[in-house]
Order: sequence, then structure tokens, then C-alpha cells
Amino acid sequence: MHIRHAEVKDAAKIAEVQVRSWQTSYKGIVDSNYLAEMSIDERTFRWKEWLLQGPSYIVLVMENDKKDICGFISGGCIRSDHPYDSEIYAFYLLKEVQKKGYGTKMIKRFGQQLAKQGKKSMIVWVLKDNPAKKAYISLGGIKIDEELITVGNQKLSEECYAWRDMSLILD
Repeated sequence: MHIRHAEVKDAAKIAEVQVRSWQTSYKGIVDSNYLAEMSIDERTFRWKEWLLQGPSYIVLVMENDKKDICGFISGGCIRSDHPYDSEIYAFYLLKEVQKKGYGTKMIKRFGQQLAKQGKKSMIVWVLKDNPAKKAYISLGGIKIDEELITVGNQKLSEECYAWRDMSLILD
């Protein structure tokens, strides 16, 4: 697996990973109609915009040996009033590459990119019922907050995990 910075030309593949990941990872958590109606085309349009935001917005993709994108992580400056300076906005891996250590490698590489920008701490929001949150906990993330969000017609609980000192996960 190879991790690199995303380019605008990757927008469609990132959108596909996001939609496919939601449809498999959130099955039984998020309403099945919402998952079925997710649009790769609509997400592609958004990703093209996001990928043009500039160097403070980081998007890394993970490619397999065939150069197919099978995961991505994005983020940058924190978007809330928590006392941290950076945030993971989105982080998704296709089902077939989950639970193999690739997610940990992506988080570490993402943290290194944030550190190059002078960032020292980080948060991530994750659905409370998402079993993938164990990865954040295993990397030393501490739950600092919880809130209700709306996904489609559902109210879902989301938890915030934080690292005060991001250097602890960058080894």
C-alpha cells in the first residue's frame, strides 16, 4: 500500500471510497434508505471543491499495488471551539482493507503532515456505534465530547476523541 497526497483528479475515486465505505461500515447504524441513496456523482463534485482548498486542507489517499484508491483521510484546522488545533474531517477505508493496520499508518502519516504545519493536537468525531472507533482509542485518543447529529432523518450520537499531544502517535 502506498499513501500520497490527493490530487483533484482523484475526486471520483475518493467519492467512491466514501460512499462504498458508508454503505458497508454503517449498515445497521445509518438508515438503509439513506445509504442506498448516497450519490458518488454528488460526492465527486464536493471533493473537487474540497481538493482545491489549498495546503492547509490535507487529503491523503491510500493506493494498492494496482494504483486503485482504497482509502483516504482528510482534515486540517479544528472546526469547533475545543482547545485543540487540528481535526480529522473524514477518514474511510474500503471494507477489504480494514483491520489490517493500514488505518493506523494513515493516521500517523496524516499527523505528520499536520505537524509540518505546526499543529500539536488533534480531534476526530466518530459515530458512537461505529466499531472503528476502537482504532482511535488504541492510539491513545481520549473521549472528550458527545453530541447528537442528524443523518438523513435520523438522530445519531457522535463522539469526539482527542490527542492533546499528537507527537505520541507519530512514532
